[in-house]
Amino acid sequence: MGSMLPSPPRPRPCPHPRAAPPSPPPPDDLLFEILLRLPPDPHHLHRASLVCKRWRRLIHSPLFLPSFRAFHRTPPVLGFYHNNSPSFGSHVGPSFVAAASVGPSVVFPDNDWRILGCRHGRVLLRSDPGWLQLLVWDPITGHRRSVRLGRLGSHVQSCNAAVLGDQDSIPRREGSFRVAFVFTGEGRASACIYSSETETWGRLIMAAEIRCGDVGRNPSALAGGNKLYWMLDDGDILELNLTKETLAVVAPPPDAMSLYCGNIQLMANGGGGEVGLVGMEVFSLQMWAREEASGSWVLRKTINLDVFAPRPRARLIHVPPVRLLGVDEDGRIVFVWTVDGIFMDCVCCQNGIITNYASVYMSLFALILNLVVKVKMIVH
Repeated sequence: MGSMLPSPPRPRPCPHPRAAPPSPPPPDDLLFEILLRLPPDPHHLHRASLVCKRWRRLIHSPLFLPSFRAFHRTPPVLGFYHNNSPSFGSHVGPSFVAAASVGPSVVFPDNDWRILGCRHGRVLLRSDPGWLQLLVWDPITGHRRSVRLGRLGSHVQSCNAAVLGDQDSIPRREGSFRVAFVFTGEGRASACIYSSETETWGRLIMAAEIRCGDVGRNPSALAGGNKLYWMLDDGDILELNLTKETLAVVAPPPDAMSLYCGNIQLMANGGGGEVGLVGMEVFSLQMWAREEASGSWVLRKTINLDVFAPRPRARLIHVPPVRLLGVDEDGRIVFVWTVDGIFMDCVCCQNGIITNYASVYMSLFALILNLVVKVKMIVH
């Protein structure tokens, strides 16, 4: 009988290779630089802050938002705020029309406030009704700061205000700001400046020797970093020098009120030291700049908006058919109302790039400047 060969020994199973130890997380300074490179839309920061406590701590640190703004330089256009009209029925607070994906933090939840304007990442609101107090709101962080107003005299006919970040040349806390408050009446203009650093109003600034009209409701324009401008109801322009704390009245371009029929907005002039003015003449958008040395106005650019001309055989009820709604704080984008919707015009480009911004679904619409625009249908 043959003998059976012994079977070869079974190979021992190899032990599972040990998993490589997890790499250590990047240090805070490196993670800080990584987070700075997130896209500048707010919802990216919101999502990143929910990843873990460490990311949230870095994003909410006092140094992050200033560094984030400095890294991205020109922020994206997120949308615009407008005051809802009480004609719709019950009064509701300011609304936000988005042009990009944004989180819920940009929506102001309270009703009894009216928007005066936006600048340097802050929104300025006033109590409604009356001018009892102002509110400075950061829509990204949700931080609010109330600013009390003193009792106004019976001679005061009109008021306006503007918010701006504090001067970069002085030591300050993160999030500090200034508020410029102007009021007019009986042909006189006065102003006062509030600083969040001292939490007090400065001295009363008066222009006793200058007669002027009442300040309008349109938002202000900041030029040169230290001068604020408001339109007056008589067509002139009120200038507040924040450094010298003086008031002056500036004449507009010749025949501006009659030429543009009040369809005018003040604006910053592309980073220059002078103030700009944009006016709408039927379907022509004209941009002016005031030369600081001579004080004269120069027509810098004309943009043709014939694309918004009414169709043949159409009867347009609303006049004018194209109207200025507002200008962004850098003077680069103009918002234009038409019967087809709201458009934004990039006026800093060579020929202007017109982009459909939002559709109008309401029969009555009020923008930041509290200008009520009646939207009518085109009847064929």
